[in-house]
Amino acid sequence: MHFIAEKTIPFQPCSKSSVFVGRQPIYCRDESSFGYELLFRSSFVNHADIEDGQKATAELLINTFAEIGLERIVGSLPAFINVSQEFIVNQHCHFLPKDKVVIEVLENVKPTREVMQALSDLKREGYTIALDDFVYTEHLKPMLELADIVKIDVSDFNKTAELEKQIQCIRPFDVKLLAEKIESVEEFEICKTLGFDLFQGFFFSKPSIVQGRKLPANHISMIQIVALIQNPSVTLHEISDIILTEPILAYKLLRFVNSAYYGLSKEIDSIQHAVTLIGIRQIKTLCSLTALATAAGRKPMELIQTLLIRGKMCELLAVKLSYEKTESYFLTGLFSSLDALLDIAIDEALSMLPVCSEVVEAISAGEGKMGKVLNCSIAYETGNWKDVQLDSLDQNEIRNTYFEAIAWAQRSMQDLAKMT
Repeated sequence: MHFIAEKTIPFQPCSKSSVFVGRQPIYCRDESSFGYELLFRSSFVNHADIEDGQKATAELLINTFAEIGLERIVGSLPAFINVSQEFIVNQHCHFLPKDKVVIEVLENVKPTREVMQALSDLKREGYTIALDDFVYTEHLKPMLELADIVKIDVSDFNKTAELEKQIQCIRPFDVKLLAEKIESVEEFEICKTLGFDLFQGFFFSKPSIVQGRKLPANHISMIQIVALIQNPSVTLHEISDIILTEPILAYKLLRFVNSAYYGLSKEIDSIQHAVTLIGIRQIKTLCSLTALATAAGRKPMELIQTLLIRGKMCELLAVKLSYEKTESYFLTGLFSSLDALLDIAIDEALSMLPVCSEVVEAISAGEGKMGKVLNCSIAYETGNWKDVQLDSLDQNEIRNTYFEAIAWAQRSMQDLAKMT
């Protein structure tokens, strides 16, 4: 990439077999997606050991823009990109698309005259600036005056009162507050109460279990429908019968089929006709999407998209490895976080479903071929590169599979939006 100056940033591009980019979603207060932080990774083995911040930033940008493509990673949402002090001072940020990225200033950047001038130039040109892992001190006030977003690591504060005091110091400035390292629903609710605008972490992946709680019948039936429809031996006639048991699902499916998406010359007025017209693979996807969204209720759509990516990645990896029953691999990934989706223990969720023992063992214990594929998919998704290993597939194949799954999930979510 022409914007990386070799004299100031000693960097040699990775080979195609060793390109690594992690991403972590950032949410709004209503749990809709705001953007993604892109995470530097140097290899499968060493997680994020960063000895040279300039080199890390350069590699991340090369991998994102030249090797993979920004839109393949984040779609239309903004990408938060960490930048070092040298990267800022050397004016490399100006080559990034200002409408696509958020410049995330690392916590060790000092407000020197050179840094402040460079940040002022970026601000004047219309870039969005975020301060990473920010802890208020008087000497950092000049940076706050230029910032648009301030990220606070909530795990750094043992008591809510300490965090609240930090917020009070920052509130006079015109910035959005982003809480990072949110690890539970309880922390998410506390941070919302304290006035945070944006949120980052794995709060959605940990279920909030309420003793004695029972799931609504429609939630259970919708999840069961997904399992039945994804059965490899299910027929079109059986799928039609399954859909007819849920009026909401039938209504949404007909609404979708009759949309301009398919450009039909006349309206479809029966489930049987719709199923025959679309075909078994597409109907399975549409029904699964609608059923999951209905069961999810107020859960963030990002969670559903994550499960779709995971399911599709499992399926694609199984295809590349010539495994049988690839639909079951999709189901394994799709149901791997049912506990987060339904707010009940995973074993209880799986016990309600007509799924084979291999799927249950893969999800609950990571066992068998399905478990191995699922573990690989989750490891890649979360950036645990040392665990991203799968039989004969090389790193490049696994990486491409992940981004192929992202693209498929994004298209599927667009289809889902047309049904709602």
